[in-house]
Amino acid sequence: MGAVKNMTRGFIFTAIYVCTTIVIPLITFSWLFQMTVQGLPLNFEQQEYQSVIFWVTALGLVICGCAFFTYSSPKQSIRRGVFALIQVLVNCLYIWSYKFSGATDIEFTIVGFGFFSLNISQMILVFMGIYFLTTVLKAYDIIDFTVNRKKIRENRMKA
Repeated sequence: MGAVKNMTRGFIFTAIYVCTTIVIPLITFSWLFQMTVQGLPLNFEQQEYQSVIFWVTALGLVICGCAFFTYSSPKQSIRRGVFALIQVLVNCLYIWSYKFSGATDIEFTIVGFGFFSLNISQMILVFMGIYFLTTVLKAYDIIDFTVNRKKIRENRMKA
């Protein structure tokens, strides 16, 4: 029964990650691409838009795959620790891809009025700092699960 529970949990967390890393960003960028201000369309560079959509989708799919393997693995297992570390590293790439795809420095041209620019690259750096601390925590988990492997197995057999 534990395997079915783990697989179900893996699918649930994969669905959550699909929504948060692919669906919501795609809807947001599509909305920004088609946005109008007082009846005037905002011109968002087509090349930048396609680049953002590509990287969000590509790395979002990799994150979703890692999420499935992370959350379908047994608790306190080395496999779960390794996939959790890989998932955090891929999340770092996902966040960093926003910076290099042009999503953090969005420039809109309002026809007849001028342009405005939205720069959120500092927020990306804050997220990267948080992910660095999470990477340290996941590396510690792998070491802990490896060192205490026998004790963890004994506790699983008792339960």
